[in-house]
Amino acid sequence: MTPLLFRGSEKMKKVFYFGCVFYFFIGTIHVFFGSLTPYLLSSYDKGPGELSSLIFFQFIGFLTGVLLSPILVRKKGYGAVLTMGLLLMIGSLLLGLLVPGWTTLVLAGFFLGSGAGSLETTAGAYVISMANSAKRISIMEVFFGLGALLFPLVILLTVTEQTWQYVFLFQVGALTFFLMLWLVFMNKLPHGQMDAPSTRGTRKPSLLVDRNNRMIVVIMICFAFFYAGIETNFANFLPSIMLEKGGENWGLFAVSTFWTAIVIGRTVIARKADQLHPLRFLKLSASLMILLLVIFALTTHITAQLILIFFIGLCAAGMFPIALTASALMIENAIDEATSYFIAAASLGGACLSFLIGFSLEWAGAASAVFVFAFLAVLLFAAAIQMNRSKKKETVHAQQSALKADR
Repeated sequence: MTPLLFRGSEKMKKVFYFGCVFYFFIGTIHVFFGSLTPYLLSSYDKGPGELSSLIFFQFIGFLTGVLLSPILVRKKGYGAVLTMGLLLMIGSLLLGLLVPGWTTLVLAGFFLGSGAGSLETTAGAYVISMANSAKRISIMEVFFGLGALLFPLVILLTVTEQTWQYVFLFQVGALTFFLMLWLVFMNKLPHGQMDAPSTRGTRKPSLLVDRNNRMIVVIMICFAFFYAGIETNFANFLPSIMLEKGGENWGLFAVSTFWTAIVIGRTVIARKADQLHPLRFLKLSASLMILLLVIFALTTHITAQLILIFFIGLCAAGMFPIALTASALMIENAIDEATSYFIAAASLGGACLSFLIGFSLEWAGAASAVFVFAFLAVLLFAAAIQMNRSKKKETVHAQQSALKADR
């Protein structure tokens, strides 16, 4: 498929609109269990350590969906994989609702993550093939943030100890409604429109095999790993952190504050991305995040904590899309593969680092958990510096090659 195919096509614009809806639901799934933390821990008599296991398996499922979806797309096509992702999310939520037990809930979390991972990767890859893809992906990321923002806010305002199970049912109903709309829309598309992409032509070697790009790819993967460890787990563990810090009634409000900042930050970044120097922006954001997290760990006043959470969210907002942009600038003609590695590394980071944060929260309290986040931000800063050095080396190498060619 080429971008020209989509210009002036109303049906393809509707595919993008569905992509925004899909990303909205993916945003709600990312904070689903974190937003229900007080009710899950109380109903199942579990602690933060067990919660980290639930989040771990959800993101292992997400990673599985991310890695399998390109294979499934080549065999079944985009439309079929998007439909399977929606069905898997609906089925896993019904499993968690209808079959009681912590083990069942963990299993449901795995399949819920798998459906969300396949949905995000497939919808994102399809929209990339459209005209103005960078702008469209940025808009979809804003919808992701809106889902992650509004979900805990709705939980805060409407859910009680007696009604929290209905959240599963509501989510199933909403997903089923949009699944029906999607199936109706799919039937109206021209035959083959959502089929697998063409594989004609010479297949390029993997970026991990290319010596010139290998170091950049490794740094990019590390950056995504640590970033997701911060963004995802900070949102998921905020209710527990606020509970430990004495703000037991402010946990979900704190999550909404964080995602409000993410939405505002990403909206601004989408408008100003062309004017930013990517690597300088990453270093500045990471350094500010380190400072804010250290202050947050030491702060006890609830108002100050919420203000700090908002600015931490602002610092985190633009790092994911800007890091991906920086990687694309350094790895030409390989944005699809770079995106796959980036999302997969982020999924793995969200999963693995949840154990470290859950352990520190359970055994040493909220302050130590926040210091873990600050340490991860230090690693982000180091990765950004290394990306900058790799970019400079690449520039010098290109200049030397040009001089040799002139001679």
